[in-house]
Amino acid sequence: MTTALIFDVANVIVDWDPIRALEGVVDAGRIDDFLTSDVFWELNARTDAGMPLRDALVEMDDQAPQLAEIYRVYLDRFPLTVSGPVPGTAEVIDDLLTAGVPCFGLSNWAKENFNIARRANPVIDRLADVIVSGEVGLAKPDADIFRYALERFGLEADDTMMIDDTQENLDSASTVGLGTTLFTSADQLRADLQAHQLL
Repeated sequence: MTTALIFDVANVIVDWDPIRALEGVVDAGRIDDFLTSDVFWELNARTDAGMPLRDALVEMDDQAPQLAEIYRVYLDRFPLTVSGPVPGTAEVIDDLLTAGVPCFGLSNWAKENFNIARRANPVIDRLADVIVSGEVGLAKPDADIFRYALERFGLEADDTMMIDDTQENLDSASTVGLGTTLFTSADQLRADLQAHQLL
């Protein structure tokens, strides 16, 4: 029986889209080249797992110099990637907390700028604890980060549900025994939680 919940942050609690940092200042064709580049997403995963952003800039210069200036624009304007709260999620979390359900956070995010997410939705600071991947050197979908979360939060996998918008992350969470819910909207989440008698 589920008694505790772990929430992803990007596109579950806060609305994140990398294109917002580039729109209006970079040509649309070059934005597409950048956001479909394997190098960008590889570096995004590595900064999520603890690589300093300054080192990622060096890597971009080495691996894809034609995209390096766009990457600098992206990092400089990163706060624009977060538009605000995902509608309704804070209300679901507050209702869970009122009902006495322990709620935690587990986010893939670079250590240097997670404060942007915190400012975008203060409900993050009402969670019992939040793991930021870049701070601990592990990132989803690596199953080790779920094991680390269970140990740090003092939870048992059988009693805990992971809520994430990425199926790959949930598939990994399930390998360590966590229950899972794929997030598509706060209304869908509320219905799922009601079905589990958590709300």
